[in-house]
This record gives sequence, structure tokens and C-alpha cells, in this order.
Amino acid sequence: MPGRAALRKRPVNTSIISPVTSRSTRRKVTVENEKLNTSEVVHTTKLDAFVFKEDNSTFIDVDQNQEQEQEPKQEPKQEPKPGPTLVKIEHIAVEIEKEGLDSGLNRDLEHMTTLALSPAHEPNVFVKADLEDANSHSPTNWVKIYNEVVELRSKFFAPVDHQGCESMPNTITPNLKTKDPKKYRFQLLISLMLSSQTKDEVNYDAMVKLERGLLRHFPKLGFCLESMSKLSPNEIDAYIAKVGFHNRKAQYIQKACQILINDFNGDIPKTIQEIVKLPGVGPKMGYLLLQCGWGINLGIGVDVHLHRLAEMWHWVTPKASTPEKCRLELESWLPKKYWIDVNPLMVGFGQVICVPRAPNCDICSLGRKGLCKAADKRLLKTPISDARKVKLMKQRADLTNLIEEFSA
Repeated sequence: MPGRAALRKRPVNTSIISPVTSRSTRRKVTVENEKLNTSEVVHTTKLDAFVFKEDNSTFIDVDQNQEQEQEPKQEPKQEPKPGPTLVKIEHIAVEIEKEGLDSGLNRDLEHMTTLALSPAHEPNVFVKADLEDANSHSPTNWVKIYNEVVELRSKFFAPVDHQGCESMPNTITPNLKTKDPKKYRFQLLISLMLSSQTKDEVNYDAMVKLERGLLRHFPKLGFCLESMSKLSPNEIDAYIAKVGFHNRKAQYIQKACQILINDFNGDIPKTIQEIVKLPGVGPKMGYLLLQCGWGINLGIGVDVHLHRLAEMWHWVTPKASTPEKCRLELESWLPKKYWIDVNPLMVGFGQVICVPRAPNCDICSLGRKGLCKAADKRLLKTPISDARKVKLMKQRADLTNLIEEFSA
């Protein structure tokens, strides 16, 4: 892992840490309205900051001298402040942010900041495959490829590592899985239901909004089955509006809540047959839910990344044209002890290194070692320029370690 100096230089992904104004720029601005006549101000809350709107969308920039068509009055000149602050003028003082709003609702963001910046945070650790697990029935070099990916994944954190379905409940509420396993299983189910056709970062944002909204309206319950079941599909949809197919998913979630209450004593069922009967839940979600929620390892969760990589490396035949067919072929030769790790391991690799349209082969050891026949040979032969480094640092993870390794 890099030292403290390197970590301090890392570009912070603001979509992960906070969707609102940074703490350093937050301040209170009070404007006295003695002679101004403005339209009525409507206050709306967005996450933990106040956003002010009005019918004519007129903003007043307090850092610029503007001529106002009002009764003349000499105002004392003020020193200009760095950067404009947009406020609404009302008949009372306007406060940009209310300090201490809903204490505890920012713990997920604080946890994410610690995760991203703490030098003491442990690297990703996936168990390497044993060479003896390779046999005549398994694909050529699968152990070498698997172990190379394990080595690469130890050098960066991908979105799946802290915003994936399994890790998301613990990221939002640290140690939820051990403190309240039942609540963790329910949140895991919801995150899985939201995940289809949706990036982890967008899914995470929706889960944070659900956590905050349910905790605000049901402070004694928080984000759990009991509180979620009290919401209508339209109310659920308001929280998850940015995920793919949100209208349909809102209906599925509301129906699934009623089924869990009526048929499963308010908890997640323990069989794949019962889980896939829930609306909007398929085999991939079901196997991941059993693995992470109940510790039951019955199958591999195959998503688009694992499916794509398995096809590229010829781990499956051309007949494995769907995730379910891919799962069956993988399970026919991959030892069961790797069924849990193979999903997050390969998903993170596919999110950051081997991305679908423009894979970053120049910071991947598979092509350099001749293990990936699909590697971009042009990138492998071209030194990593400063412009290329800038582009690589815009990926979905901090790739400092790999850039330094393959630039040497």
C-alpha cells in the first residue's frame, strides 16, 4: 500500500464521498431584507444540505455588486469574498446549512472518507487458487489467470469493494452484518434488487437515500423490512429514481416486502427456490443473497462482468450465452471453495482494469505474461505517457500503485 504522502495526493471521488458541498466551503450567510420585495421562498431538503428554490428562480450573488431596483440606500462596502455564494433573500435571515441536521445521518459518508484516505486500511485480500485444482476438465491456465487477478486486485479498491451489494449495507452502517444480521439480509436483498442495469455508485446513492429517509421518518426502525413495508410504490420510487427501471423495481420491492411478512416471518428465505419467487429476484441475486446473508454456498452469482470475462478467457463454451448458462458451466469445473470469491474478484477487475470498451491492458499483467489473448498489443508496446496517466486516474478506482508499477 502507498504511504501517507501518496494517499494524500489521491484524487477524491466526490461521487463516493459526498454529493453535497464540502465541509470546508459550508458557511452561514445572513442577508437582511429591509427594502427588497421577492417572491415566496420554498425550502426543500436535499440530503443533508438546504437547497433553496423560488418560482422565478432569481438568485442573488452576495459576492458581486448588483444594481437593485429598490428604494435607494447606501450600503457599506464589503471586501469581496472568494467564490460566489448563492442565497435567497426572504423577510427573515436565510441559513445556508443547518448545523447538526439529523445527527448520525452522515456516518456513512464519514466512514467512506476513512475508507478512502486511511493509510491503515488493509488491501484487498482474495485467496489464491491452488495449482493442484487445475485438471484435464478445467480450462487451460485458469489457475494462473485467477491468481494474477488476485494479485492485481490487491493493489486497488474497486467500487464493488465498498459499494457492491454485499459490502454496501456495512459501508452505510459499519458492522451491520454482525450487529443486526436480519436487517443486513434485508438491506442486501434491496441492494440486489436495485442492482440490475445499474452501476454500483448509483445503486449506493439510492441506498443512502433510503437509509436517510427511513431513519428520518421511522427513527426507531431505520432501514428495515417493517419501515419499508409502510411505503407505497410511489414513495419507494422517489428514493430510487436514479437506478435503472426504478418504477418497476419500486413495485417489486413493495410486493416482496408483503411476501416476506406474510410467508417468511419477516426474514429472507433460505432456499434458492423460495428466493427466486420474490418479484424481481433472479438466480444471480438469489445465490449471492444465500452466500452473503446466510452463509449458504449453493451457486455462483454471475453478473455481466464475470460472464464477459469467462467468455473472453474461454472459461465457458460459446453455448454459455446467458449468465445462467455461464453459471452452470463454471460450476461444472470451478472448485466450490472459489464460488463466493470469484464474483467480487472478477467484478472489480472488470469495473476498473478490463473495462468493456477500452480495457486498460497497459496496467494489466495478464497480457504482458501472455495469459490473455485478447490483450491490446498496441497498449502493451506503448510506454505510459503523462497524458495516459491522467486518463488512467479518471477510472473508477485509484490506480496509483499499478501506474507506478508498470511505468517503471
